[in-house]
Amino acid sequence: MLETFLQVPVPAQRASGPETAGRCGEDDCPAPASARSYRVEWEFEGNRWLLRFGRLPRVVRVSCRCQVVEYELLAIGGLQWIRRIERTGDGLMVRVSPQATNRWVDELWSLIMSGDAR
Repeated sequence: MLETFLQVPVPAQRASGPETAGRCGEDDCPAPASARSYRVEWEFEGNRWLLRFGRLPRVVRVSCRCQVVEYELLAIGGLQWIRRIERTGDGLMVRVSPQATNRWVDELWSLIMSGDAR
């Protein structure tokens, strides 16, 4: 199922450690994307979650804010997804991953944090 998030099959997951840490060294700091990282099929967010569930999603995890792009792991109604927030000169560009069960989205979060997906 995780393959539906990505444009190609999922790579083997790298072990976390100093070589995969982001620029600031925090656990939830995205590592620079590797040359062979896989692209997530990000979608425009809009306000569909509020319209669908009548409330805002819960923020489960947040990446550090040391980079131009930050990520939030969100949950609502038994589903999870990842919000990608990119700061641009004109403001923010907000996109989301497809929604899925916790297991698949947790794996996608790990791939993004290790630099294996972007």
